[in-house]
Amino acid sequence: MNGLLEFAPDAARALALDRHMRERLRASLRYILAQADGRIRIIQPAIEGFLTRLAEGPIPACIFGAYFDLVLAIDDDRLELAEALFGEIGAAPNRPTCLTIRDLTDPRIDPLADRYMRLIDTDPTISLTLLPPPPEVAAACRQLIAAAFCLLEAGDPALAAEINALIGEIVIAVGPDDPTALTFDGASSFLLWGAIVLNAEGHRTVLEMAQALAHESGHNLLFGLCADGPLVENDDEPRYPSPLRSDPRPMDGIVHATYVTARMHRAVAQLLQAGVLDSAATEEAQASLALHRRAFAQGTEVIDRHARLTRLGHSIMAGARSYMGC
Repeated sequence: MNGLLEFAPDAARALALDRHMRERLRASLRYILAQADGRIRIIQPAIEGFLTRLAEGPIPACIFGAYFDLVLAIDDDRLELAEALFGEIGAAPNRPTCLTIRDLTDPRIDPLADRYMRLIDTDPTISLTLLPPPPEVAAACRQLIAAAFCLLEAGDPALAAEINALIGEIVIAVGPDDPTALTFDGASSFLLWGAIVLNAEGHRTVLEMAQALAHESGHNLLFGLCADGPLVENDDEPRYPSPLRSDPRPMDGIVHATYVTARMHRAVAQLLQAGVLDSAATEEAQASLALHRRAFAQGTEVIDRHARLTRLGHSIMAGARSYMGC
């Protein structure tokens, strides 16, 4: 486990975490199949074929989401829905080898979009509204994503490789045109392992997009690392000041935010050191480094005062602190 907790990016670690997540899913589906025998009509050859594919390689993030919907359907005794979800899972292919970028569609007519919105918006205390992006906005965002990957591959190939191993799908969305609504630059969910949502209007420059990729992939990394146990022992109800959001967050969210702040700092520092930034981007990078350092200090102050870190949480934060020199 210790090798998985290093702060530096590592594509081999990302692949190992994905294997572990698939192994957990396979074991859980086997258990559900045994318990559901006779209660739910299951096309056995189809689900066995999926379990074989699951062992062979990554699967789409929406199928992790389908699994969580399946669990909820069985708990609520909605057996027809559970049967349909078993059918969806059984028919699922392996994930494409190249990154998939999709625009969020209307959840009223697209069940997949509905699933993404439900499983991303999981905080009961505050709602996150995701909307389909205008075509021209989505097209510009795709160009920015491509340019950001090119920048990372040139200046921080280890991080680019880890992101590509962690993330199989990017969903492009926008927020509501409402100044009182919660704004977002990106979002991730443990329930949608391997996917991130990016706000097509939240990133103005290539460097900002590169940092967003480092940020959201960092959340997925932490989801994988804590799949078998939490980062903190704090209850979910208390809220604390976040270094990255205006709304107070539970302590698990504070640890996530503080960690990914250090990850963004490292990405920017690597790009500067590699000499791949022009003069304007260099000035932007220097400002970003100062911003990330302040945010990391704010986050660690809250963690030091209030967090009850698990051994895993201590180890993960120790790597971030060591990198940041504090």
